[in-house]
Amino acid sequence: MASPYGSSRGRAMHKDLLNAWTPENKNSSIPQMVYNDQYVASTSDRFLTSASYLALQNINFGYTLPSKATKKIDVEKIRFYLSCDNVAIWSKRKGLDPRQSITGSVTNAYYAPIRTISGGINISF
Repeated sequence: MASPYGSSRGRAMHKDLLNAWTPENKNSSIPQMVYNDQYVASTSDRFLTSASYLALQNINFGYTLPSKATKKIDVEKIRFYLSCDNVAIWSKRKGLDPRQSITGSVTNAYYAPIRTISGGINISF
């Protein structure tokens, strides 16, 4: 069934709507949900949120044991390392990544951020 408002992309409702205004919940800042409301798709600044975000993209950590400790076990060098990509993002836009398109359009200007964590040990004899 086709949406009366065109494309259905970007029309998912957030769980905050469960806290919408009702006669029992009069102090909510979320409007009452009304079936077949003619203004449901109208333009409003109510839904504008800051697109600012803070992202922690990379963490790299490495530690080489002192040679004093490694020589006791007949090893020249032991190094531990950890690398993390796309660690965290903080934004006021709930459920949305502000780095991506809200319309569902595709571009090759950026990729879907995947969190990657890797680590290891280098041992030199």
